[in-house]
Amino acid sequence: MTKSAVIKQEILTFLGDKNKHSVQEMKEYLNSRPIGEYTEGQFAGVINNLHKNKLICRADRGIYSLIEKKDNDLRKCFVVSAIGEDGSDIRRNADKLFNHIIKPVCEKCCFKAIRINHENTPDSITKEILDSLFNYDLVIADLTGHNPNVFFEIGYRASTGKPIIHLKQKNESIPFDISLIRTYDYDLTDLDAVVETRERLEKAILSFIYEDDLDEIDSGAENNKIMSILNDIIYKLDILSEDVRKKNQESIKAVIEAYNGMQPENESMETQMLKILLPELLRNPKAADSLIKISEKFQ
Repeated sequence: MTKSAVIKQEILTFLGDKNKHSVQEMKEYLNSRPIGEYTEGQFAGVINNLHKNKLICRADRGIYSLIEKKDNDLRKCFVVSAIGEDGSDIRRNADKLFNHIIKPVCEKCCFKAIRINHENTPDSITKEILDSLFNYDLVIADLTGHNPNVFFEIGYRASTGKPIIHLKQKNESIPFDISLIRTYDYDLTDLDAVVETRERLEKAILSFIYEDDLDEIDSGAENNKIMSILNDIIYKLDILSEDVRKKNQESIKAVIEAYNGMQPENESMETQMLKILLPELLRNPKAADSLIKISEKFQ
């Protein structure tokens, strides 16, 4: 998890007692937790993000509390996927994805996840689907199986310019036309992968600016608006830097493994060490003197 994600989790836990707490109290709680150092920008970005996404509310200047929401107060997320017949593999996959990934993440982000076959509606299914695609705050679409209806529905949603997130089963390819749109992989057979997909999905949901966010911006409070934008940028940069760090670690590991794979099996340890040290000694002759002094201690 990123530092911002850890801070967010700790703050939500601290505010879980349903009491009002000051910013100072939250910082004191964070400092008592084993989360390491964090910046003021990270803290402010998390507070702004939680407030923007209606997870906390400001009771007074510098004082916040957790928001308890009823179903009617929640934003709505329409879930698009191939559903299939009862008892089919398609239905089982759709149900597992909905129940173990999409629904719990939506609830954590104060969204109500809705799939069309769960709703009792007097309207035709086609009209209900189109209305949901047009009106709901968020759409999450599973592209697994290349279902034609799913592709039609994501195309219709894309035309609205409103937030949509794409998912697919790991190792399954997607058509070239939409391959440039970020799609999150999931693997329902791997519990660690499920946890990772939840975290990625949560970050994606919280990264959007929704229509009611724009409605709440006070046009006369330009400074607050600028600070809100800056804090949100800091929050997203923290997530991005963590992704870059992981990529760097993966690249370094791959280089080491590739290098080790190229070593002849019959090379001695001394030869391998010489290959590693010689370029550095040529660049920095003084290092050779230090190395000789160290070796003399072991003679």
